[in-house]
Amino acid sequence: MADAPPEPFLAVGAPMSAVPPPIASFSEPPPAGFWRRALAVGLDFFFIVFCLFVANAAIRVVWGNAGHDARVFRAASTAFMIAFPLLYAVLFHWLWGQTMGKMIVGARVVARDGGPLSGRRAVLRMLGWVLSALILGLGFLVPALRRDKRSLADLVAGTRVERT
Repeated sequence: MADAPPEPFLAVGAPMSAVPPPIASFSEPPPAGFWRRALAVGLDFFFIVFCLFVANAAIRVVWGNAGHDARVFRAASTAFMIAFPLLYAVLFHWLWGQTMGKMIVGARVVARDGGPLSGRRAVLRMLGWVLSALILGLGFLVPALRRDKRSLADLVAGTRVERT
């Protein structure tokens, strides 16, 4: 009579058939909720204000020492104050998928399919953000009402914000 081959055992002595099969499907990370996103925006606000303060002070010192007209300084300063926050958000989302605030709170922006953002999507997301601000901030409340937690900017750009 031939013996059947022995059944493989784990280190603790349980047969391999007792081990549950590995999970075969990959689920996407959970969306970043309203409050996590709001905290990230608040942190980004403080970061942007700090950068604007430092840049404005440095430019004022250089500009004042050069003896230039104050009106030109004010115009350049105003243009910088408008352009910097927009460029900050577009470049950080495009290059890293997250701003400084999102890095701190553990959130990142990805394309709807989970891939990285293209420059086009980052610009569209910023335009959606501006649109949200223009409609009295109502676009920022959309994540609080949607199950997938996507804001108006996310819907415009085809993106989502997920927890990291």
